[in-house]
Parts: sequence; C-alpha cells; structure tokens
Amino acid sequence: MDFDPDNHDSQPIVSSRPRRRLFSPVGTAIIVLLALAGWLISGIIFNSEKVEAAKPIKTSNEISRTFKVVVREINAQSVANTIILQARSEADKVVSVAAETGGTISQLPVDKGAFVQKGQIICRIDVGAREANLAQARAQRDARKIEFTAAKKLVKQGHMSKSQMAAAQAGYDAAVANVKAALVELERTKIRAPFDGILDRQPVKIGHYMSPGQPCGTVIDKDPLLIVGYIAENQVNRISVGDSGQAKLSTGDIAAGKIRYIAESPNLTTRTFRVELEVPNKDLALRDGMTAELTINAGEVIASRVPQSVLTLADDGRLSVRVVDNGRVALRPVQIIVDDQKGAVVTGLAASEMVIVRGGEYTRDGREVEFEMEQMAGAAPSFGGEQ
Repeated sequence: MDFDPDNHDSQPIVSSRPRRRLFSPVGTAIIVLLALAGWLISGIIFNSEKVEAAKPIKTSNEISRTFKVVVREINAQSVANTIILQARSEADKVVSVAAETGGTISQLPVDKGAFVQKGQIICRIDVGAREANLAQARAQRDARKIEFTAAKKLVKQGHMSKSQMAAAQAGYDAAVANVKAALVELERTKIRAPFDGILDRQPVKIGHYMSPGQPCGTVIDKDPLLIVGYIAENQVNRISVGDSGQAKLSTGDIAAGKIRYIAESPNLTTRTFRVELEVPNKDLALRDGMTAELTINAGEVIASRVPQSVLTLADDGRLSVRVVDNGRVALRPVQIIVDDQKGAVVTGLAASEMVIVRGGEYTRDGREVEFEMEQMAGAAPSFGGEQ
C-alpha cells in the first residue's frame, strides 16, 4: 500500500501485486497427512520390535516336549461277549376273557388269584329262558324228523313227489340247526378259562349285568416267563436267537434261559429292538411285571480293556482310541463291549497296541510324536483287573 506525500487527502494506493504464499492449502494437507502416517508407522514398528524382544525363545528341549505323549501297551484277549440290558418280566400269555352273550352274573366259581385249568368255568351267567328255547328247538327237531321220515316212505310208494320230500328234509335240517344254536347260546353262559394259568383280575360281582364283549376276568400264563429288554441298533447284530442269558429280578431272584425272539423292526421312537428271553417258571414263583437286569451271553470275542479316559470321538463321529503307530498318532475305531468301574472293554484294536494315555488330546491323527512308556506301580494286573 503507497501514499502520496504532497496530497494529504489522497487515499492509500493499493499495490496490484499479490503476496506470494509459501505453501498452497492442498500441499499443506498432504504434508500433514504424510506426517501423521509416518508417526503411526513408526509406533507400530517400535511396538512390534518390543513384543518380539519380549517373547521368550524356546529351547530345543521345550519344542520336543510339545509333542511327547505317554503310552501304555495293551494286549487283546478273548473275553465273554456280554450285553447288559434293562428289562422287565412278562407273562407268556395274558388274555382278558369276555362274555359272548348278555345276562346277569349268577356265580363266580373261582376266586381271583387262583390257578385255573383250561376249560374251567370262571363266570356263570343266568341262563334265563335259554333252556326253554333249547327244549322248544328239540321238540321242533323231533317233529320235523317224523315228517321227513314219512315223506321218504311216501316217495318210495309214489304218493309224494321228490320236491315235497326235499321240502320236508329242509325243514328237518333247519330244526337241527336251531337246536345247535340253542346249545351254543346256553353254553355261552359258562365263561371258561382259555388255558392253564392264574385268574389275575375279576372286575365283576354276582348280580352284575354282563354285555357281550365285557371282560369277566384276566387269565395269565407265567410258565414260561419272558424277560423283555430293548437292544440298541448298533448291538443287535451281536446276538442271535438261541443265545443264553440270565436275568436278575428286582426281588433278587436269578432266572436263566435262552433268547426266543429278536424283533425285525425297531421302535420308531427309541430305535431299539425288542428282545425276549424265555425262562422256565414251573412253580410260578417268578412274577409278571418285575424290573430286571438282563445279561445276554453272545459267545466270546477278542477285545482289549482300556481306560475310559482314552475314548474319544473321531471327526466322523465314531468312538475311537488314539494309538502310536510307527511314531505317528492313529485313531482306531472301537466298539464298547463292557463299560464298568475297571474301564471299557472294546473291540477294534490290534492284538497289541501302544495306546496313548496322556497327552493325546494335544495331538491329531497323523501327527509325528515322541512317546514314553507309562510307569506303573507294582506288577501288571491281569485282564480282569484294571490295566
């Protein structure tokens, strides 16, 4: 800006030259961004160097311990192939005996709980007019018989046609049928036991009116007695009809027998198959409906007893055991035969296996590992004991 010294009233003269700036706004922004980026990068580099410097350096001994496992040599032996099922006892036959005709109960010859023989009367229904109907049917039968006999003689003498004789014979046959129907109806007033057994229930009393189809009593046959259990689908092929078994009832009684039935199709809800063990019960001492533990003996099988802690699941969901094979971890699919406090008896292992008992959970199938034998106190136990 300039002033004229001779003219005091003059205005300042503005110079037309623009002032030059050191940096433009865009350049300034770029410089600031670069500075911030450099500051952030330097901090990351310095921090990573500190972290790397703080990490401990693993020694060769520590690296080798990472994949070291403890193994136990387990040998397979021949063991009893037993399957234990929760079961219950069932009578071989249970029948609700119902009335086939209507009427009032006039007599109950047998008390409930008593043993009855096949054909024995357990309920009587008042005969009412049934005896009179039978007498009338018999009288008509006798009359029709006389008529039919006379018709046959007249036909021989030529005094009656054969068609008339046929009508007389039809009347006689119908009368005979009516007698049989009356006898059946009269017999239905006697409700009988269908087989030898025990009259377990008797829901009626004397004077009670019975309708056709209404039960008079329940007869059960407990000889033989059935021990019924349900076996899982992955075990059903291990047993066969004729295999021996033993049942321990909740009363403490022991019953032995053989499998007589294995269901062909499973229960759709539980996916289990019905199994029936038939046991003799001549004295009828074993009761129906008792809970029981059923042990089925399906011969012998080559199996190994392993600690329960070594059982694991493979990627495909199968139960497996980790072993060391040629210095590498291998998964052997197994099937449990017996599982108790001493361990699990399984099939699927070789005659001799190096089973990983410690450290296996940190390895995977195919991993190369170092192993050492498990140090066990005292003498090695037998197969029946805990290995």
